[in-house]
Amino acid sequence: MGTRALLLLACAGAVARGVLFARPPNVTYSIDEKSCSLHITWMHVQPPNSNCTRHYHAVIYVEGKKFSKQCKEENFWKEKVPLNKKIDFDIKTSCRKLCTDLSPWNGNKSFHVERNGAADTGARNANCVLWNRNYMKCSWQAGEKASPDSSYRLFYSHDSNSGQQCRNLTREGSDFRCGFVWIHEHVQLIAISILGNSGNVQPLCLLERSINNLVKYDPPKIKNLSKHGSEVFLQWTKPDKLYAADYEVKVNSKVHNFTNSNDANIPVEPDALNTFQVRVKATGGLWSDWSEMEVIDSRPSTFSLLLLVLIPSCLALLLVVLLIYLKRIKLLILPKIPDPEKILKHMFEEQNENQPTHEAANNEETHSLMIVEPAGNEK
Repeated sequence: MGTRALLLLACAGAVARGVLFARPPNVTYSIDEKSCSLHITWMHVQPPNSNCTRHYHAVIYVEGKKFSKQCKEENFWKEKVPLNKKIDFDIKTSCRKLCTDLSPWNGNKSFHVERNGAADTGARNANCVLWNRNYMKCSWQAGEKASPDSSYRLFYSHDSNSGQQCRNLTREGSDFRCGFVWIHEHVQLIAISILGNSGNVQPLCLLERSINNLVKYDPPKIKNLSKHGSEVFLQWTKPDKLYAADYEVKVNSKVHNFTNSNDANIPVEPDALNTFQVRVKATGGLWSDWSEMEVIDSRPSTFSLLLLVLIPSCLALLLVVLLIYLKRIKLLILPKIPDPEKILKHMFEEQNENQPTHEAANNEETHSLMIVEPAGNEK
């Protein structure tokens, strides 16, 4: 009889625990693809006694990891979720405000959220950037198995806001882009939904709980760059309405980090070519592109080196010209004295050259006289 009593007590305890931690009946869900929202509803479970105020412990799992949870008295729950991943949820009952009395015995299977559309038809390689906190630019590609005539629409929502459609849509082949003005300053959570033009295309949802992670600013501009000894003073512009920012200054290939400051004294290599670039990001955001490069060249200039070569060369050339000119002046002032030996030698050479000519002339005269004589004898 004692054993039977214990069994009865155990069964009674199990039934009590089952009533206390019962799973809500008639659990249903729906998905709002435009706002990336999962709506879950269930029937109320009556409390087992007056000491129990019924609460519900709701958990959503994404890819098997706990994504969000709540302990609430209402019999419904709405949560933004990434629609392109495996989603499950579970609902349990509790009698405490913070749902601290959940029993591990109540380990029922979770509900699986079915996805709409055919596999690999949804948008892929999606990326969104919030430029300067005032304009959102998104880009994506058509799904690998989407039909060539498939088109897409982009919706964006935040907090409890329902999806608003982006109208500035452009397409180049399988590449899509869409941009819209962002005017919400105090919003953190944002959901970007990309839907196909038919129910056969799977929806895609980019869910970002901190919009700061999408912010990207234009690159700063270097407005002051001056060298003082072995250091360079560098000053750059900072984005408007950005009070907490990180900066990186790249000097040649070395990067220096600064926080909430838009100027710095940076040591540089002397007698070298030093290049400077700056980029910025909001805390938790995306790095901007690098600014335009500024240069300080402390090396000896090519012109100086050229002067070092040309000046001595020019001086040498001027000296040569001057010597030649001075020699000509000397010849004008002090004519060269003739060499008597050379003059006499030249005269003898000319006399020797002219001597055969005189002998030939004498021979001709003698011959003429000999011819004239016979004529005189005939007379």
